Order: sequence, then C-alpha cells, then structure tokens
Amino acid sequence: METPPSSPHLRVPLVPFPDDSSSPSKLNQDSDRNGRLRQVGVNASEEESTSYQSDTEPDHDYMHRPSFHPFSFLNMFSRGHDVKSAGVNHVYTREERRRLNDVESIDYLPINSEIYRVWLARQPHGWVWDRWIMMGGIGFTVGLIGFLLYTLIGIFGAIKYNTVRWLIAHANLFTAWLFNVIYSTSLVYLSTWVVVNIAPQAGGAGVAEVTAYLNGCNLPKAPCTAGITESGTSMADCNLGCSCYYDHDFKATPLGMLPQVFNVRTLWVKFVSCAAAVGSGLPVGPEGPMIHIGAMIGAALSQGTAVGVAAAFGAPIGGLLFAYEELASFFSQALGWQVFFACMLSVLTEDTLRSAQTAVTQGHFGLFDGEASTIFFEVQTQLANHVAAVLPAILVGLACGVLGTIFTLLNVKVVRLRDAIIQGRKTWRMGEPLLIIVIFVSLSMLLPLAFPCTPTNCYIKQGDTKPYCPEGTSSNIRRIVEEELPLYTCTDSYTGASSSGNETRSYNELATLMYVTGEDAIKHLLSRGTHREFGYAALVTMLVVYFLGAVWTAGSAIASGLFVPMLLIGSCIGRIVGLICVDMAASGGHGSPGAPPGVFLPPSPWAWVDPGAFALIGAGAFMGGVTRLTISLAVIMMEVSNDVRMVLPLLVAIIMAKWIADAVSHSLYHSILEVKCVPILHSDVASRVSLDLIPVRYVMACPVVTFQERMPLNQVREILRDTRHNGFPVVRNTPQGQVFVGLVVRDHLMVLLRRALARGTTANLDVTYEDLNHQFVTAAARHLIWEQHMAVLQGRSMDGVPASHNPVLQEVLDLRPYINSSAAAVQESFSLERTYVVFRTLGLRHLVVTDQHNHVKGIVTRKDLLGFRLDQAVEEGKGSSSGLVSLARPASSASELAEQGNCV
Repeated sequence: METPPSSPHLRVPLVPFPDDSSSPSKLNQDSDRNGRLRQVGVNASEEESTSYQSDTEPDHDYMHRPSFHPFSFLNMFSRGHDVKSAGVNHVYTREERRRLNDVESIDYLPINSEIYRVWLARQPHGWVWDRWIMMGGIGFTVGLIGFLLYTLIGIFGAIKYNTVRWLIAHANLFTAWLFNVIYSTSLVYLSTWVVVNIAPQAGGAGVAEVTAYLNGCNLPKAPCTAGITESGTSMADCNLGCSCYYDHDFKATPLGMLPQVFNVRTLWVKFVSCAAAVGSGLPVGPEGPMIHIGAMIGAALSQGTAVGVAAAFGAPIGGLLFAYEELASFFSQALGWQVFFACMLSVLTEDTLRSAQTAVTQGHFGLFDGEASTIFFEVQTQLANHVAAVLPAILVGLACGVLGTIFTLLNVKVVRLRDAIIQGRKTWRMGEPLLIIVIFVSLSMLLPLAFPCTPTNCYIKQGDTKPYCPEGTSSNIRRIVEEELPLYTCTDSYTGASSSGNETRSYNELATLMYVTGEDAIKHLLSRGTHREFGYAALVTMLVVYFLGAVWTAGSAIASGLFVPMLLIGSCIGRIVGLICVDMAASGGHGSPGAPPGVFLPPSPWAWVDPGAFALIGAGAFMGGVTRLTISLAVIMMEVSNDVRMVLPLLVAIIMAKWIADAVSHSLYHSILEVKCVPILHSDVASRVSLDLIPVRYVMACPVVTFQERMPLNQVREILRDTRHNGFPVVRNTPQGQVFVGLVVRDHLMVLLRRALARGTTANLDVTYEDLNHQFVTAAARHLIWEQHMAVLQGRSMDGVPASHNPVLQEVLDLRPYINSSAAAVQESFSLERTYVVFRTLGLRHLVVTDQHNHVKGIVTRKDLLGFRLDQAVEEGKGSSSGLVSLARPASSASELAEQGNCV
C-alpha cells in the first residue's frame, strides 16, 4: 500500500480530527466555542463562518426559532433597521446573522476538472439552433399558461360579479353579500389549501425567491419532512437536499429546507392558487406569480423570468429590460437576442389564443384588438404633451415616493408579524386569507352605500374627444362619465324632472371602483375625458382600503402578486393630483367652451390636464417607489397602456419616486429578502469610502482547510465529517511550500469516498462527470445516494456493519482528475471593490485568496461580501496618506481574528 505524503494535509487545522473510538466527552471538545453541533451533509452551507457569532450571544441552536410569546409581535415595531437609505447596508440582528448560514450558494460555472473536460469533449460544440428551439419552447409554454391563467381568472370573476349584480337587481343586498362571501371564501379556501398542504413554496408572488436564485442563492422554501424522535432521526429520514445537524453520536436533526421553488408541483399549485385568489376579488394580481411561473418553465433561468414578465404585462421589450435591470448579473448580446425572441413568442402566443377565443363569438380570427389584445390598460385617447406637465408629475412622484416607502415598510412589518405569530401553524395560515376576503368583500359592498347615486346625462366614448349629450342638455355641463358603468344599487336610467324630459343616468362613484375587478378599476381610473367621474372622497376611500388590503394580503398563504394593487394605488394618487389641477383651473375660470369648469378638450394645448393621464403617471410612479425599477418600468407602462406621448412626465415621476423612496428604505423585494436572511449581493456596493482602498484580506475567512492532490482516504473522510465546508482549496508540495493548484467540492469528495468504499480500493475508481452531478440521476437515486453518504460519514456500511476500520481507508486517493483547475483566486492585496465585482459577475461560490507566492491565505464566500461585512472591513482598515490601506491595525489575538473572520 502506498504511503501518504509526510506533509500535513491541513495548512492550519480548523478543528482536531477525533478518532472513531473517541469517547463522547472527548468529541465534545471538538464542538465550536458556542456549543453548537457541527453540521455535516452533502448540501451543507459552504462555510461555518464564525464572523456571525459572538461570545456574548446565547447558547442555543440558531436554526430553531425562539418560542412564541403572547406579546412577541410587539417587537416588530422596534426593528429600526428596516428604515434606512438605499445607500446604507442592512443591519442584521445576531439571530439573523446566524440564519444567513441557512442559505447555500449556487455553482453557476461547472467544475472545470479533468473528467469534466473529458465529458465536454464528447458533447457537440457550436450548436446554436438548439438554444433557439429551447427559447421558443419557453416562450410558447409561458404564453399558453398565461392565456389559460387569465381565462380562468376571467371565468371566476364573471361568475362572481354577474351573479352579485343579478342578486342586487332581483333580490336584495344581503342575499348578494351572502353569496359573495360564500363564493369568494370558497375560492380563497381552495387557493390557500393547496399552498399550505401541497406546496408551501408556491405562496406569495415568488418574485423575491426568483431574484434570490438568479443572484446565486439557493433559497429554501419547503420544510424538511424528516420525523424527529427523542433519539434523533435516522439517516433515511433526512431527505436529500436537507442539511442536518449531527451530534457526536451522529443522531440526525433536520436543519434546512428543501429547495423546491422551481419544481412541477410548485408550478401547478401556483397556477391553481393564483387563479382562485385573483378570481375571488382579493386585492392581488396575477403578474407576480406569472414571473415565478415563467422562471419555473425556464428552469430558473433569467430567460424564463423575462418571459413571465412579458406574458404578465403583454410587454416583450419590458420583459427583456426587467431581466437586465433587476435580475441578471451578467448579460451578453447573444443572451439578449434569445430573451427577446422568447418574450416576443410568448406575447404572440397569448395574443393568438385570445384572438381565437374572441373569434368564437365575433367571427374574426387573427385580429389583435379589444379583448383579443394583451394591451391590458390600453389608452385610446391620446393627449398632446406639454412641458408644464412636468411640474404636477413631480408632485405625483413625490407623493408616490412617500406612500411607496410606507407601503414597503408596512409590508416588512407584516412579514415579521406573520413570522412571529402564525408561521408553522397551518390552521392560522389558512385562516388569515379567509379573514381578509370576508373583510374585503364586506367593505366593497357596504362602503359604497355611504355614497349617493350621482346623476349625469353626458358620456364620452374612449377614443373620442367630444362628449355625447342628449338634445336639450344644458350648456352648464358638470360631469362627463364613461359610456358603460356598473350600476350597483343605482337605477339604469330614468326621466329627469326637467320639462325637456332628458334621459339621465346615475352611478355610484365608489362602487364603480370597488365593485369590479382590480383590472377594471384601473381601466376606469385611466379613462380620458372623465375629469369629474370620481370625487376626492371616492378616490381617497379606494386608496386607503386597497392600500391596507394589499399590505395585509401580500405574503399570506396564497399565490398572488402586488403589481395590480400597486398600479391601482398609484392610479388613485395620480387621479387625485389630476383632479386638484382641474379644480385649480376651474377656480381661475379656465376651460374649454361648452365643457365643465376646468376641463380642457382637444385640440386645446391644455388638454393634458386630465386626471386619467395623471393616473397613468401615478401608476408607474408608485410601482417605481416600491420596486425601484426605472427603465424597464417605463417601457412596461408604455407597452401596457399604448400611450407614448406621456412618457416624459412618466419618467420624471418614476425618477422622483425612486429618489424619495431610496432615501428612506430599500426596495420591497430586497427588503423581504433581508427579512428572510437571504445573502443577496446587490449590483451596487454601498460604502462610506471607496472599497478600492481596502484589500480583500479584511473580509476573507481563515484559517483554511486545504487538501493535497493525493491524500489518505481516512483523512478525507475525517475532514468531511468534522467540517461543514463545501469547497476545499487543493495545494501541492513544492520547495517553495504548498502552492494552490485548484479547488475540490464536498459533493464530489463524497461520491469518491462512497465509490472507493464500495469497490474496496481507491485505484481505478472509474468515476465519470455524470456520476459527480446529481442532476443526471432520478430523485429516488439521489435519495439513495444521500443515505449512502451518511452511512459513510457515520462509519457504517449500508447493511449496518461498521466500516470505520475498513482497510481501504488507509489507501491514498488521487484527487487530480477531480480538481477544478480553473478555480478563481486573487492575491490578498487584491482590491475589495474588484473582488466584489469579480465574485458577483462570474457567479462564484468560492474565491481563494493567496499571497504573492501562491500560498493559500484565506477564502471568500458570498457571506463575506455582505454589506455589514464590508462596513466592518472599512472600520478595520486604517487609511494612509498615500491612499493605500496600512497593514497596521490594533493588536488582536488569533482567536479574536478567527472570531471576526479576519486574517490580517
């Protein structure tokens, strides 16, 4: 048997390796200084970073949430770190810093090892058409699902509102309310039941989860289903993909959660839950779930997410820009063409199917107009723009920025409150949306009763510039409304008391907004030429009810999005500002001849003073204040409304809202990820000083567990058993010391260890690239692999016979064919700013830090580049007059440096 190299395999030992025969008391000495159990598993976090703990912190397992206290929800109001400028990094609590380790990073680049290159050489190279076929398939499938989803929502909504209107007209209001509650509650029950009991990861919009995944985080969603007994769970009980803690008797306790955000079960649950939730009348929309569905169809690619946006809004260019602005850390020209092709095909598919559906009743297939078009909020009356429109647009942006910030902060508080009170309680989670729908349905039917039926005898057709009034109508016109309005409790038409016998219509202002779907309410608010169709009272009431309803509903146990509520809330804000402008004009005696006071009709150069035009501006501005999107949002608003002329005031309002909101808080979806303790890397680095002045040594983790190219198998097993790292630098012995040659990952080492024990030798293992990657095997096979891995780490064979003294463990394992020779590495003097850019742009999981002699000095993972770690590095770095960071720093012991994660 070949003797192992004499040099140690650890450059600096992290923890002693216990013997198999060591007593529990001896093994307990190897636990970390906080008394936590060591984590072992195929999908364990990439590092056991000690920079997130403190000696003064309580001694408990950080993965177990604190027990519920009757008044613990009051703490949500003291979370002051939710209010911060976008240029300030999020401040995590001690408990939240522990939870950061729950989320693993994703290896975007394949391991460039010798066996990978052998496999790659057998693959066809240079094919382009297959990629385009895949993009076309994604676009067609997402378009088809989008059409089916919107059709099903339309059916649910039509049954609800048509029946309620008939009951109001032919029975009484109580009967209509009772039916509305029963019907809507039934849909919500279906929506929440499938989420809570079948796929909890399908709840919410899914936009935050998609953003986290594309940022490089494998966000957990579904709880691990392993059963816990007093003596711990067996290895077979802990499913693959669920990290587990093991005590020194190797009793498993489920730790993590299965990353099932993009599987087929989540897809169909998301579809059913979203259709039922939106169709029930809740203040939600389908756009967020469509983005998640697109990502699932595209296998969590940015292409699929962009296609989901395109299908949700009917905006192919907006979908492309959304992926570029919000999701992608790297975007090539070729990728842009492919994404654009998929988005275009998605909208084409949806439009074609809508046209076919309309042709059944109207008999003309292929016409993309009216109901057959995906221009959901089409503005048919175009108004000339004016430089003066910029001033009220600034006011709209200011108001939307302030309210958008409040909307974001309230959402974060509700997420914390929900997590503290009902998380893990199925009955409570299902009861919450049921309570919301009962309250919302009751308000939508009772609040309009406080508003009188408003008479009017003039209406305007959208697309026309002149109103239609019956003959003999007084020249003193006060109100012009849309051609078709829901009646609610008002009469259809009646003969007025005037001597001329003019036909007069009446409608309820608030019922016109609350007694319809969210999409129809937005269309009413965007209508042009209807300056005084809605008064201040109706607009403010709708704004408050929908604002609070959307805040409460968001994140509950249903599949739903916030884009429709954000558009509706913003439309109310914009319409209020527009109505103020009309009243100001009326107070000055301005307006077109024959029009109501303060109303300008085309071709007047002041026709842009229209509340409907400002409603469109407000819709975009409020969404910008919440999401902080700019370019893609402006394009989406133009595509969804077909109004290009108002683009300048729209851009001004979006920018103003973003500036205001950025001064107070982070964006909604980034704030939610921060609450969930997901370590995302933002596109921009927030720091008080230039990080080019700080070397990477101030954030790297050390000491580092290293491997040699050839190691005894028992040492490989001990390292995997006693550490939780997922990546290990590999070094080679040279006269100049141990030099860095590459990186090897835990998953591959576990496969090699299991194969060597199964074959009884380390020679000629015959391990292929397919063997090292679990995506090439079935789920059942992955579960079996997991069981075998755990058996190896426990020192037992699959049949229960101890294998800790197997002779093969003394043999030497040659790791050279499995080393990632293209692993990224930087010198310890490398700029921290450029380290961040390299890490995020390349989608790295590990970045090795070496000295000028290529000796391994540390390693950087995603959690070392989070904002608060960068702030710590700035505080620790001492600037010099030359602009370089001085190596001098306050003296610290080695243990203190290790505790801080620093190796300076």
